[in-house]
Amino acid sequence: MVDVERGVPGYAVTAFPIPKELDGTDGWSHEQWQSEFDRTGTNLRTFFASRDPLVVLARTAVRFLIGGGQAKKDLASEVRPLDQAEVEIAQAFVLMTPSPLKAAPTSPGNFVRYWALMSRHIHGFIRKQPKTSDDFDLTEAVRRKARLQTLYYRNLFTKDDCDKTLTGLLERLERQSETALGFRLSVLFRSMVQLSELIEQRFNTFAGNINDLMHSPDRKKILAAIAFFTASYPLAARAWRYGKNRYTNLEDLRNAGFQMSELAWPWVFSLDRPTLEQHFDSKIVDMLYRLSLAPGDLKDQNPEHIYLNNPIWRKPYLRLDNGNLFVALPHLIFSFPFAIMEGVMEGHKALERAYEDARADYLEEAVADLLTKAMPSATIYRGVVWDDPITGKTWENDVVALLGNFVFVLEAKSGQIKDAARRGGDLSLIKNFKELFVEPGEQGWRLQNYLDTQRQNAVLRLKSDGSLLDFKLDRPKVVYRYSVCFEHFTNLTSARYYLKELGLIKNATAWAPVISLGELQMIHRFLDTEISFQHYLTRRSTVDELIDFEGDEQDILSLYFTNGLCLDPAALEGQKVVFLESDAIVRGPKVPRTNRRTPEVLGVQLSPMWTEIVKELYLDANQRHRFDIVDTVLNQLPPALFDFERRVRRFRRGVPLEDNGDTAITRFAVGRRLFVVACHFAKVAPEPDEWQEFGRHIVGMFVDHDQMVECATFLFKRRSKDRTFDGVSFYRYGFGPKPYDLADSLSS
Repeated sequence: MVDVERGVPGYAVTAFPIPKELDGTDGWSHEQWQSEFDRTGTNLRTFFASRDPLVVLARTAVRFLIGGGQAKKDLASEVRPLDQAEVEIAQAFVLMTPSPLKAAPTSPGNFVRYWALMSRHIHGFIRKQPKTSDDFDLTEAVRRKARLQTLYYRNLFTKDDCDKTLTGLLERLERQSETALGFRLSVLFRSMVQLSELIEQRFNTFAGNINDLMHSPDRKKILAAIAFFTASYPLAARAWRYGKNRYTNLEDLRNAGFQMSELAWPWVFSLDRPTLEQHFDSKIVDMLYRLSLAPGDLKDQNPEHIYLNNPIWRKPYLRLDNGNLFVALPHLIFSFPFAIMEGVMEGHKALERAYEDARADYLEEAVADLLTKAMPSATIYRGVVWDDPITGKTWENDVVALLGNFVFVLEAKSGQIKDAARRGGDLSLIKNFKELFVEPGEQGWRLQNYLDTQRQNAVLRLKSDGSLLDFKLDRPKVVYRYSVCFEHFTNLTSARYYLKELGLIKNATAWAPVISLGELQMIHRFLDTEISFQHYLTRRSTVDELIDFEGDEQDILSLYFTNGLCLDPAALEGQKVVFLESDAIVRGPKVPRTNRRTPEVLGVQLSPMWTEIVKELYLDANQRHRFDIVDTVLNQLPPALFDFERRVRRFRRGVPLEDNGDTAITRFAVGRRLFVVACHFAKVAPEPDEWQEFGRHIVGMFVDHDQMVECATFLFKRRSKDRTFDGVSFYRYGFGPKPYDLADSLSS
């Protein structure tokens, strides 16, 4: 029987919520959804053509900006928050509407019905895709999920991280972009960011007038707000032409004025050329206009294409007949920064080549910089090369971090997801998956195998100058592998489930978790102590060994904060966990601490004594196994450690030992690795040889050729002068399980 609460502590089972506008569609065939998609599409085209579409688009954008940032959505609500995709598709419908545009108002009730219609229409697009067979087809499921990702997933970075990343990347192209385009791409990007800030300022001005309208007791101030709205947009002035002297009651005046103000929202998003030229160079203004489309420009566009390849992802602005630029979605520069900038470069071959080189170099540098800040005790290398004695080939690993006896290998994959893959094209999906999300795992395993087999004979050097690197190989190393890219398919590629089912990997261990740069920045921001950052990296790569799951990095990081990734796979055997609205913990803002060496544990719950033990171990730079021991402790079930603390305190108070003797042992398996903590209670300290033999005996109890055993043994004396422990040792036995297909990858 499946026990989710035991398998994933802190979580519960819930049914998938069904939006209210989809009532009555349960069990529909794809033919019924095709019919519904066609019907709702016709109704939407009629809706936009028969009224002022800029008012519809502006009011839809406002509803998204006000409600779209909510952590959770009540899908059963009559008027729910909107997804960004709904606003993007609304803009595409405006572009499919021929000029001249109608100037008819839209009532509040019609807005509510329109938002429900748009949602139903988009659901129709996803659900109308015909099945290729009556049986379950995994490729079909992957195809559908890739389309959902393309349709809904936005914002690879936070706004600040996007600003930093794109600025840093594009500044590497200053000379090439100025030669090819006549301006610097970094200046264009910053101008588009500033343009979004101008729209935000206008939004605040508009909202301030609404506040005066609805709350000021001064009639003159209310009338001034009404005058602002009527001057803002012609349709609002027309709607108010008989209202000036009609309302004597202040409350009636407010309510009527508010209804009229709903028609004035286009002012917020509309900027004329003189205003733009006050803020930006004329070449940049020209480019902003070239990044726009006019109503009617998409009238001959195949309507099917706007969902998975919306032209506004590359040209985000509307160009109006009066020459104004309409910016309904100002933050598209943060949602599609690469697509927009790559569109500007298109056709300039030298610039495109320089951009590809800059992407690769910047990604490696950004990953190395994040690791340097997050793990100040680590040594970070870029471009580590070594020679395989079996094949004679020279292999390279992009970014390698050496922290104690841990080796973190992060392969920077700067390639792009192809448009065909985003639309669910089978061949492109498989090719992209293999290049970006499978090969990095094989690269990491090559290094793991090299260190395991060559040990102290391994020779590693820097690619840049050939200098030799000292990995302190007199002690066994554990390698953790990651693939870092600019973007990926999140729910599809954050876990190994779909890659394994598609046959792209033969064994889970030949794979590396895929993390985007924005997700690594998020982890760096929230896990702002070295001790927790490194522990997350050692455990994140093993989640797939414990459970099959579907979720993104926000879900897994939230899982870490909830239960420290303390999972029970036996309770979930045969099940796949799908995370739903479970990432609120890491959706809010977070200013990371500057001192990453603060010995604070995040996510894992420890008793007071073990908190002090971990702190003492971490601060002891002379303890060569400090990270090994700390992680062994952090990988135990919290209740077991709480019980150990109780027994230590009783023993030091003179209470006789319990029936189970002078040694307490707990263990926790993470995939094929077993973490053991043993506590030995003694009146006097054993001799060094005796203590060493004790640790070896504990390890020997758990030796299994299919497992790596990591064992920390602690000594607690009866009459101790130490608040924590009186002795500690660490033993590691065995190597990580080798994937059976590793030989193929080594010779490929």
